[in-house]
Amino acid sequence: MSENYKILIVEDELINTILMKRLLTKANFNVTICHNGIEAIDKLSREKFDCVITDWMMPHIDGIELIRRIRESINPIPYIIMVTALVTESAKVYALDSGADDYIAKPIDIVDFAMRVEDGISKTYFQDVKSTTPVKVFENSNKVKPKTPALTIATSTGGPPALISLLKDLPENFPAPIFIVQHGPIWMLETFATRLDREINMSAKLGENGEQIKPGVIYIAPGDVHMRVTSYYKIILDDGPKENFVRPAADPLFVSVASVYGKYAIGVSLTGLGKDSAMGAETIVSNGGIMYAQDPKTAVAPTLPNSVINTGIKVNVMSIENMVNDIQIQINNLVNKLK
Repeated sequence: MSENYKILIVEDELINTILMKRLLTKANFNVTICHNGIEAIDKLSREKFDCVITDWMMPHIDGIELIRRIRESINPIPYIIMVTALVTESAKVYALDSGADDYIAKPIDIVDFAMRVEDGISKTYFQDVKSTTPVKVFENSNKVKPKTPALTIATSTGGPPALISLLKDLPENFPAPIFIVQHGPIWMLETFATRLDREINMSAKLGENGEQIKPGVIYIAPGDVHMRVTSYYKIILDDGPKENFVRPAADPLFVSVASVYGKYAIGVSLTGLGKDSAMGAETIVSNGGIMYAQDPKTAVAPTLPNSVINTGIKVNVMSIENMVNDIQIQINNLVNKLK
């Protein structure tokens, strides 16, 4: 379907422009070129694009400001990729926090580039496709009595600051494990795990295969593997096929949490693209658990929480600020029921 996708490249360096256009045209994308951010905003206001690929350092307005303006004024918002020679950890984090959906370092990997673009657009384009996987209702979901409740969270674009806002006030002795799928590459998830551990009260780390689950610990799915939990309260990682065009994906995690924790599971879908977590959310609710979705009007990227809301399940829709206290109350209620 590449020939149906329209790409806008925003780049002021001629050699990089020629290279990206050649690679994407060869992959059957429909490519348009702009040489600065002002041109790009004008073009986007008059024409729909599926993806914007922007440099960072450009005349008039830079790539970060372009991303912010796209998210403020362009509807529908295209998939946004930052392509830049700025490759420090702080630069990468800043770009993603500012609303980029992906970050590609120069010089471009000519083998990987077009595939990254297509995967990103597909994740957005197919967000409304109904999953053909039936929602599982586990036989013992209403009888299961786990050691603790569990909180599981899905997010992608805009996720790191949203997660920090949600988790920063939780106590060090939080009485449940927290499982997170944040869509992103390996380097980004390694960096984010370190950042989260530094900025909040609880211990945060990448999940490890076979690791024993403990309350008061945040387990983040590592890059390029799915993370699940088992009935033995251990973490399992696998490199199976992508689900919803991503790996790690939230759906396999949510389904496994529903199977182990039943009505003591709480799911959360925050800002992001695509529909990953929608089927998992249905599974959590179908097995007696509780589901939250960030109010799409407050999300950097609203499609992920919208996909959960649009399933028609019972879901608590609210801003992150209101969600924090509500989740803590629900977790404490579940802890009391387990006593």
